[in-house]
Amino acid sequence: MSHRRRDRCWRLDPVRGRSRTSGGGLVTRVGQVLIDRVGSVVHARLDRPDVRNCIDFGIIEGLERAVEMARADASVLVVRGSGGHFCAGADLDLVRGLIGDRKGLAAYVTRLIEVLDAIEAGPFASLAAIEGYAVAGGCEMLLACDVVLASTEARIGDRHLEHALLPGAGGSVRLVRALPRAYARWLLQSGEMISGDQAQAWGLAALAVPPDEFESELDRVVNRLASRDRVAMTAVREMARCAEDEPPAAAMQRERELFLDHITTSPNVREQLDGFVKRS
Repeated sequence: MSHRRRDRCWRLDPVRGRSRTSGGGLVTRVGQVLIDRVGSVVHARLDRPDVRNCIDFGIIEGLERAVEMARADASVLVVRGSGGHFCAGADLDLVRGLIGDRKGLAAYVTRLIEVLDAIEAGPFASLAAIEGYAVAGGCEMLLACDVVLASTEARIGDRHLEHALLPGAGGSVRLVRALPRAYARWLLQSGEMISGDQAQAWGLAALAVPPDEFESELDRVVNRLASRDRVAMTAVREMARCAEDEPPAAAMQRERELFLDHITTSPNVREQLDGFVKRS
């Protein structure tokens, strides 16, 4: 690897990772992201493998398009990286060029914040499939997703202080909300990385599997999420967000409202319950 390539992303140690072809649909390149649609699932693969998929405007542009596609009528958005890594954070060459340019830096980070917020708030389940490195902006990206599936050999961390930088795309907020105080502050302040299985033990990843089981487990998880009723999935995600952001009484009230609305208006509820009764 050239000196320039090392400088593009975060300072990292060697790690093993694997890649595979896309989900089987028609693959479209938008910016620096490969997007395909397989049934009700949109697959977005960050595709800058020579720099471990570090985030430039092309990555952001591709994610914006993937979110737009998923928002239209998809059940699941899967985000992963090419070349055996998820995402090694911001493109540091780009950031270096924006030193002293507050307006340009704001344009970059604002678009990144907006697309991560859109992933978090979209009417679809979002899944981050983590192999290799997910650090700094890559960690911020996985924190915006509903479900994190990690290889046990993945390396996950904040790492901003490694280069005297700070989180700028929600990392400090989402990490503190996702983890107990001690774990969150350790990752933010130490710059240390944790493995995929440690991320699962801490609650940062829902699932962690060995590399040779990663693809089959990814297929299982995607199929499981895609089989859920989209309207019900959207409602239960809103319930979870209210539970995180609102006082308990307000969250309970919103749960009740969503429950009543869904049971009394969703056509799929009667169909599902009729089928259950017939099978009983």
